[in-house]
Amino acid sequence: MTFFYDFNIAPNEEVIQCLEDHKFKGACMFFDADNYDNSCKDIFNYLNENTSLELYHGILISESNPELLRKHVQRYYNKVDLIMVNGLNDKINRVACNLAHVDILNRPYSNKRHCGINHVLASMLVENNITVNIDIYELLHTRQMRRAKLINHVNEMMKLKDKYGFNVIASSSAKSFYDVRSPKNLILLSQLFKVDEEYARKLISDNVSKVINDITIHKESVIDGVRIVHDVDKRTCE
Repeated sequence: MTFFYDFNIAPNEEVIQCLEDHKFKGACMFFDADNYDNSCKDIFNYLNENTSLELYHGILISESNPELLRKHVQRYYNKVDLIMVNGLNDKINRVACNLAHVDILNRPYSNKRHCGINHVLASMLVENNITVNIDIYELLHTRQMRRAKLINHVNEMMKLKDKYGFNVIASSSAKSFYDVRSPKNLILLSQLFKVDEEYARKLISDNVSKVINDITIHKESVIDGVRIVHDVDKRTCE
């Protein structure tokens, strides 16, 4: 059985209810880094206690200053499940791809003349285990000419993905229940890019599962690279 996830939503109860209605397995809600405080964790805990979804929470960093980006990442790394960075410009894309504590690079192709990823950055994504998110909301809410450019940029990026093997997911970026898309719709919309149906399904299933696995590894790590091992066979210690 395939499980579907929407890994970029607003902390909104109606959005979560719609995802439940569409039989999603889980979701990740993102809070703005500039407005994050203890009340955000309280909001997450409340929503998490009142849903059957597997919920995760993250920080979305929109920062054009590389040094401030680094400070945000260091500040929030141990406070949330995921850190996602908006790819605002080429410099930010490069810095984000070089930070191992960044989990997701969001829309690296947006508002650019190219896809935002080159061969060097593609290698960095793989080395630092960073996932790229395709924003379906942006695809639906742009004018026709800009939408065509956006699709071309994503297709460029997917060629690099095929060559280097970095992970890619797609999400609705739903801010209200009007923005929520069913798994079927997300799969169909993802096929506007040059991917087949099987890979379009992976964008909201298997590829997201890889991100979830990384969350588990992070939580079980004492320090970077050192992980707690459970259920050790006692015979190996004798």
